[in-house]
Amino acid sequence: MKSFKRFVALSILLTYLVILAGAIVRGTGSGLGCPDWPRCFGQWVPPTDISELPANYKEIYKIAGKTIADFDPFKTWTEYINRLAGVLLGFAIMITFFKSFKIRRIEPSIPWFCGGLLLLVIIQGGVGAIVVSTHLKPFIITIHMVLAVLLLFGLIYLEKYTSDLMNKSLVPQVDKKVNKLLAAAISMGFIQMILGTQVRQQVDHLMRDTQEATAQTVISMLDWVFYVHRSFSILLLVFLGYIAYYLTKNTDRVSQLLGFFIFLVAMTSATSGVILNYWDFPAQAQPPHLFLGVLLLGLLYKLKLRLRGSLIS
Repeated sequence: MKSFKRFVALSILLTYLVILAGAIVRGTGSGLGCPDWPRCFGQWVPPTDISELPANYKEIYKIAGKTIADFDPFKTWTEYINRLAGVLLGFAIMITFFKSFKIRRIEPSIPWFCGGLLLLVIIQGGVGAIVVSTHLKPFIITIHMVLAVLLLFGLIYLEKYTSDLMNKSLVPQVDKKVNKLLAAAISMGFIQMILGTQVRQQVDHLMRDTQEATAQTVISMLDWVFYVHRSFSILLLVFLGYIAYYLTKNTDRVSQLLGFFIFLVAMTSATSGVILNYWDFPAQAQPPHLFLGVLLLGLLYKLKLRLRGSLIS
């Protein structure tokens, strides 16, 4: 059981790593650094210099009828490292799935749950391939992001369930109010993430596709979705502040510290948003902004499960 739980924890860590790598890919515009999938420029080990590619590589590796940009080794390897991180995550969840059969006598449902997570990883890989083949179609990128968060939630749930199996004497202490507050916060955070992906899609369209905007002008050209996203972040921050305050009065010390850390993550995420808004959309601030938003969701869900009590009925 302990070995199984360690692989679940490793899978959670790798999921965050993949999301961070994806955020860096997005922030640096490296999404098409590898124009094909699963190889990169037809190679299992990507090129490091343009001399390693044929003269007509732009024609060979057209994506959805569109000519790719000039070869950039930084973007190529940034995208490829993201893929490698995804492969490591896939292997970790595959091993977790196989290990789950060793504890099926304790809980028969665990192999089924792990099998579902493995299927989700496979689907996620397929969606990643579609992202490349559709020339970074915005709607597909959003689906890719949502699936990553669902995978994260599933792993966090599995970790808590496994912990409860190892400690069946745990007495549930359910605070219905705080669970409702956290459920609302998770829903708000999820909406905020979707709004953020829509804003990012607009930015990509204006700066990359139509080239109508620059980093200095793009904010002024965004529509109402950006303003809703910006205002909603303030509402979410206030709500999380209230939850952190409520936890200091009604929960244990660990939950209080986790609530404070969640509020700190939200503050840092909001700060990165302010930087994007007022400092000409710097590429360096984009990955932290995306990653912190997902980290916030994961921590909220972990806290909700903790305060829900034992998952073992």
